[in-house]
Amino acid sequence: MSIVKMGKVLFILASAVFLFACAGSNTTDEKAAESTEATTEAVEQVESAEAAAKRLNKEARDAAGTTVYFELDEDVVSSQGRATLEAHAWFLSHADNSSIVVTVNGHCDERGTPAYNLALGERRAKAVAQILMSFGVSSSQIQTVSHGEEQPASVGHDESSWSQNRRAALDYAE
Repeated sequence: MSIVKMGKVLFILASAVFLFACAGSNTTDEKAAESTEATTEAVEQVESAEAAAKRLNKEARDAAGTTVYFELDEDVVSSQGRATLEAHAWFLSHADNSSIVVTVNGHCDERGTPAYNLALGERRAKAVAQILMSFGVSSSQIQTVSHGEEQPASVGHDESSWSQNRRAALDYAE
């Protein structure tokens, strides 16, 4: 549980204790029982809110996918790519997930020399890694690999295929 959430729970607890103390007509045992009930309810609400946030983030990551696409000869992440990375960064930067490592695989289309494409794939992978780190992911959780043109997503020789091959793909270690 994060410090902020723990602070909220403590605030709720303190408020509950204060309210029950001011009631005055209850016996000490009844006050203690009511305080315990309020504490339990507050903790359950915080936990259920956290569970809901995790569920919503998983849905967002599933909807966004694990691939960021690039323009020809570019290593700049688009706003759509940033939205995808933000969902993954939220997941990775969560304290519960600090041991999870993601590999960012940089890819290119077949145009350009193999050396140029390897370098461009590396720049794309590093651009994605930089954005993940800017959203709070630890650098120790990120590995980058360039495949250049060697692992195409589509084997065609037209713009439609090339646009699918200009990408960086996130791959979670299992």
